[in-house]
Amino acid sequence: MNPLFFIPIVLVIAGIIFMVYMNKKHQSAKAEIDLDLERTKYDLYKEQVLKDDFPQLKQWMKGKSVDAYTSASVPQSKGNKVQEIVTDGIKNVALSAVGLKLQRIETKCFWVLSGNDLYFFSTDSVGELEEHIVFDNFRIEEAKLEYGGILKSQLGLYSKASEEYLPKTHIITFNIDGNPLSIEIHDRLHYVPDPTDILNLNKQLLTRAKYQVVGENFVKELQKKFSNLLVA
Repeated sequence: MNPLFFIPIVLVIAGIIFMVYMNKKHQSAKAEIDLDLERTKYDLYKEQVLKDDFPQLKQWMKGKSVDAYTSASVPQSKGNKVQEIVTDGIKNVALSAVGLKLQRIETKCFWVLSGNDLYFFSTDSVGELEEHIVFDNFRIEEAKLEYGGILKSQLGLYSKASEEYLPKTHIITFNIDGNPLSIEIHDRLHYVPDPTDILNLNKQLLTRAKYQVVGENFVKELQKKFSNLLVA
């Protein structure tokens, strides 16, 4: 029998063995992280992650405080609403541009809470700042907040076993000249593993934990300032 016949079989078996090994390693690394303990380090992680991983946020804020921050997105189901607002001729050109842009391309977006103002930043495909909007306290006091569940745009990209790492969202809806505009607030920062850390599961999971601790506190900080955003 031709020895080449066995090559695909060997590769399949090796693949299965590697998957089993990595799964066991993942479970072992996961067991070493106590998320409740990590949550007690919020103040530390908020400053550390901002400095080390998202320094662009401080740059974009131009000296204003960064009291809380997390990732953001426009709900896919709200696309028509955004289009309607733009069609109706909203005066805020930056807001119109952001609404249209996020329907065309999946880019990284962020929320920053600074004092009583909310800053929404959108980036281009290489992560550079493209647009930003400021929602002042008057806009926020008229806004509504609701739980939005798991981020819908990412559901098809992950296995069921990885669902725990998907961002969960709250949807904040602003009243813009009588028209609703909804934007998602993620409960964690967007995480992309560094290629050099692909086999370092401990580092990956700890980074995920830090990003979750920082992100999930955003809504809490927002609700401390605005009681109208409390969710029943």
